Amino acid sequence: MLKQSLFLSFILALFGLGSHGESPESLSFAKILGDNVVLQQGKPLTLWGWAKPEAAVKVTLTQDATSGKKAEAELFRQDVAGQIESNDYSVSVRYVEKNPPRLEEKTLFAKADKQGRWSASFPAAKASFQPTWLVARSGGETVVVRNALIGEVWICAGQSNMGWSNFNRKAREGASADFPGLRYVAWEDSWYKPLEEVRKKVGWKECTPENTQRFSAVPYLFGTFLHRYLKVPVGIINVARGGTLGQTWCLRSELESIDDKIIKTVLADYDAETAVWEDQKQVAALMKQWEADCDKAKVEHKEKVAKAEGEGKKPPRLRMPKKPGDARSAWSPPAGLFNATVMPIRDLALRGVLYYQGENNNFLRWTRYERTFPKVPVSFRKAFRDDALPFGCISQPGWGTFGIEPEVATVAEGYAIIRDVQRRALKDDPFSDMIATYPTGNSYIHPAEKLPVAEYASLWALAKVYKKPIVHRGNEYVDMKIKENKLYLFFDQDPVVHERWKHIENNAYWQVLPCPREGKAEFQGFIIAGKDRRWYPAKARHTKLDNEWCIELTSDLVKEPVEARYGWANWPTGNLVGRERLPMATFRTDDWPIPEGVNYTQQAKEASSANIKELEENGKRQALDRKIRQLQIDLPRLESELFRGDATAQIESKLKRIDSILEEFESDSWLSRQLSDHDPEMPTKLAAIKESLKGMRKK
Repeated sequence: MLKQSLFLSFILALFGLGSHGESPESLSFAKILGDNVVLQQGKPLTLWGWAKPEAAVKVTLTQDATSGKKAEAELFRQDVAGQIESNDYSVSVRYVEKNPPRLEEKTLFAKADKQGRWSASFPAAKASFQPTWLVARSGGETVVVRNALIGEVWICAGQSNMGWSNFNRKAREGASADFPGLRYVAWEDSWYKPLEEVRKKVGWKECTPENTQRFSAVPYLFGTFLHRYLKVPVGIINVARGGTLGQTWCLRSELESIDDKIIKTVLADYDAETAVWEDQKQVAALMKQWEADCDKAKVEHKEKVAKAEGEGKKPPRLRMPKKPGDARSAWSPPAGLFNATVMPIRDLALRGVLYYQGENNNFLRWTRYERTFPKVPVSFRKAFRDDALPFGCISQPGWGTFGIEPEVATVAEGYAIIRDVQRRALKDDPFSDMIATYPTGNSYIHPAEKLPVAEYASLWALAKVYKKPIVHRGNEYVDMKIKENKLYLFFDQDPVVHERWKHIENNAYWQVLPCPREGKAEFQGFIIAGKDRRWYPAKARHTKLDNEWCIELTSDLVKEPVEARYGWANWPTGNLVGRERLPMATFRTDDWPIPEGVNYTQQAKEASSANIKELEENGKRQALDRKIRQLQIDLPRLESELFRGDATAQIESKLKRIDSILEEFESDSWLSRQLSDHDPEMPTKLAAIKESLKGMRKK
């Protein structure tokens, strides 16, 4: 009997059975509706769960302690929380509400369907810190959810930077994290079909210094900003999983609506993989082959060990073949995480979605992302049946090599492309925004500066979702004009900033335009191109055109510029900020095609990689050519400036810049070879320039 029971359990787990929807044995609330849950204020409150098929269920929502305790007593248990006496000194934060809104006790009757699922919808309620009980009764059974609150509920989704728990200042921030009105629940899961119930054990946790250590950084910090500003309970649901693609955060039906070869191939391949795991015979054959491979590996390892010992060498480690994983619960399959984490809670009312994902689409998957990312907010809105559901997208922080040449950066800097995909997809969505965070990055793909990321996200939510008078973003690009050999870029302002300065007839540039973060410093991050689509660093300055403040872009090497970009790199050099020092989002004025980044088949991956490598090599040659041409322009200018009053500091700065370029030519073997190929006489010419510089310094 024990063996039969274990075998049955294995089959149920293998094929995803045994969850609610088959034949529920007892009354229960849905797992997301557990103790300490936060319910969304201002929207109808749907409570649901499981019972025996077609059973009658009586559901009560109450803040009356007498009714709540009575229901608990029916469970033959006592609520001893807070009654345990201790002689240890402690301090806890609690909330004082004046005239709190009272929730009138209400009871509704529901009937479970043939699968055992029941549901009851209560009227909208106001936020408060009053403890609330959810009670369900059926056939002599009683279940109770205790210590629920009514407030603001957000779901956080994405990949590792959303799930990462460590952040700078965590030790001191976490020690003061005593906010019992801030609640957090997290889990991750994947399944090939939409689930009716969460498969994992989940539980809401109050925000305490101890619990906070296990909270993910961005969701937790985002919640604290909202909680302290709004002064209402806040519930954070975090379903992020590291290393996921945009495709896994979409409804399957939305992916199927995409008319694209890549997506169709990905879906077909995944369906073929999952079909294997639907067939017990194929699964058994797969496991048998794996066992045979393991036996073979052991034999081969034994032979290698004997050989190594005979030669007096260190014996190798035994490396066993990887056990076949159930493709139906793969790590990041199409619609997988959406099916297993979002769909089971789709009846839960919530305020909005905070999304932080895209890093994994950087690696030769950005062409796919162009198609899938626009379906992410659509999928969340369809699942929660709310066409106006707010969707905040945190764009990628800086990462990789800082200061990369624009000729190379514009070829295949994946983060820049991902940011651009997000910006364009959300540009005309009145309920969404892209939240710029690139200054928070570094050379590590998981930067520890999570507090400013959460702050930027909370400013967006407070301003756009809660309509608070908050400055929430830097200036945004609006329009471009071309005059002679110059580009003029025009920008809007954060709405609050606009209101602050609109009464002034003649604003100063710093009141209406983005400015360098470092004050009166050089503008960084702009590049421009002519009709040949070749990119060059641009000089920028504040100016007026037709009596309107704008930013002027020029380059000695671009006589007829037509397009511009800002912050186009994995780790942008852009230093422009709006009021309150909030970063200006990266952007481009052009709609030129982006090189393909695809890896949906090995053949496609190899072709894409080869093309990008060729473009990068060409970009390096163009950067070399640009530096030489700029050097030839700068040197005569320096010589003429020697005779113009006191320009020592300015000249010395430019001399150092030229010196660094010359040193780069000498120290970089690749550049030296390219120089000889470009012009056999160039090394001699550069040596002459170096001697000329020595002469200028003597003067």
